Amino acid sequence: MNNANIITTNSRCLEVAAFMVAKSRAAINPVILGAKIAMIENLRTRLAKGEIVEFDYVKKGASSNGTKVIRHAIGCLYGSIVAPKIIGNGVPNSFYGNQTYWDLERNAFHCFSYESIVKVY
Repeated sequence: MNNANIITTNSRCLEVAAFMVAKSRAAINPVILGAKIAMIENLRTRLAKGEIVEFDYVKKGASSNGTKVIRHAIGCLYGSIVAPKIIGNGVPNSFYGNQTYWDLERNAFHCFSYESIVKVY
């Protein structure tokens, strides 16, 4: 049996992949899908460890001239800055295919959709 096309991963990656395939109506390129899943898992792991992470994503909506805007963000998830602001009730944003983070430049929580990730530094 040739296992060259089988990717072993965790169930969280499979959930993200299924969400992105469904949202794109199965039009997403498998190579791009794999790259985005790797970036998302890298970002989630680093945020969960309390690291300050730089990353880029495409902002929802468009600029006034109709072009997409890439947002460069510097964020974290845990720590003494964020802990007092977490209420923790309701449905987590990840249920809807979004990643929430504390934006260190704007001092507020922000989120982006998984499929909009461009780069993790």
